[in-house]
Amino acid sequence: MGKDFHHDALVFNFPFHLPEETMRALSVSEVVEDEMLSDVASVVSACREKFAQILSGVLQSKDQAAHQVEASIFRSLLELGLLLLRLFFATHNRGDYGPTLETAQGTAERGRLSDKSYYSIFGKLKVKRYLYHLGEASFSPLDRRLNLPIRCYSYVLSEWVNGLNLQQAYGDTVAFLKKFLGVSLSVSAVETISQESALPYEAYYESKKSLPHPDPVGELTVVSFDGKGVPMIKKEAAKIQAKLGKGEQRQKTKEALVGAKYTINSTPRSPEQVAQNLVFPERASPQQHKEEKAQDIRYIASVEKPKREVMAELYEEIKEDAFEAHPLLCLIDGAKSLLNAVEDVFHSIEHKVIILDIIHVLEYIWTIAHLKYGEGSEVASPYVYEKLLLILKGNVSEYLHELRDERNAGS
Repeated sequence: MGKDFHHDALVFNFPFHLPEETMRALSVSEVVEDEMLSDVASVVSACREKFAQILSGVLQSKDQAAHQVEASIFRSLLELGLLLLRLFFATHNRGDYGPTLETAQGTAERGRLSDKSYYSIFGKLKVKRYLYHLGEASFSPLDRRLNLPIRCYSYVLSEWVNGLNLQQAYGDTVAFLKKFLGVSLSVSAVETISQESALPYEAYYESKKSLPHPDPVGELTVVSFDGKGVPMIKKEAAKIQAKLGKGEQRQKTKEALVGAKYTINSTPRSPEQVAQNLVFPERASPQQHKEEKAQDIRYIASVEKPKREVMAELYEEIKEDAFEAHPLLCLIDGAKSLLNAVEDVFHSIEHKVIILDIIHVLEYIWTIAHLKYGEGSEVASPYVYEKLLLILKGNVSEYLHELRDERNAGS
């Protein structure tokens, strides 16, 4: 009965499908009430008054420190932002589109006014809008018209919360929003926002399969896979201990496969240029730093799905691309299991080149250099550059022989 519609990377369900002609009517409704005009006028007056207060405050703050004025302006702008948001909602006539409204399910009748909480980055407000009834079911066409969230948290606030949660704990996100925006959220609310933001993920990418397959933006298509250890925290023991008791074990980790797909134009470079950029980036000329940017990027990661299933999702996205002129590039680390999985999942693509990630190799070379010469040694960087250059030129066996000789000499 419902119809999915999109807001960026999210998919939401609206219980009644409004025909296109009805949606156009909602945007150009000529229904105007004196009460609505009064609301708009009062909010406009409040906005002007607040802006005048900001101007007056700045003009009268000559003797204050710059950072105090800056903080005061920011707080006032948040208050003005909330007023402007109220003005935006006031201009929509409370979602009154007449006594009746045509939907794909039949004629709906206008009912009572209902409040919907809207929690924005400026603060919380109430949106009054009319409900329409069709049989025993009720819905708000204004919610559809303005793409309001199912819960009270705005999509902008949710995006900020999710971005902060990626970098820190829920409690730190709550403290950040309270300190800088004056927005008071509970830890459970922040956790709920992140959990529910992830729910439409599968439906969103499933819906994209019905769309025409786009042509690659860059000349090269790349898929990349790497394993990442994710701590598995037991709910009843989610605590940090500096010292474990007898018989206790550190929290276990489970490997998640992280995959990426993107297109990019080729940037030919010599082994010397690559080695210098990685070991001595400060010596690279500005022209060398100018590289092609990846386009049409898709990331995927999962601790629940098998690795081959994660790879198969990216395979489905690129299997229709042509790889005669340019092969598919598969970037992975040296894990044998990943190599076998890539060769199996992408077996139908004959023109592909599997590339081992040089960054993983570079980390090991730095470890050897630090063991040989000590961290911070002036000799370490030239050593890493020399050995990395050997590998980039295809002389891997030569370097392995050197390592064996060094190990035998030290034993």
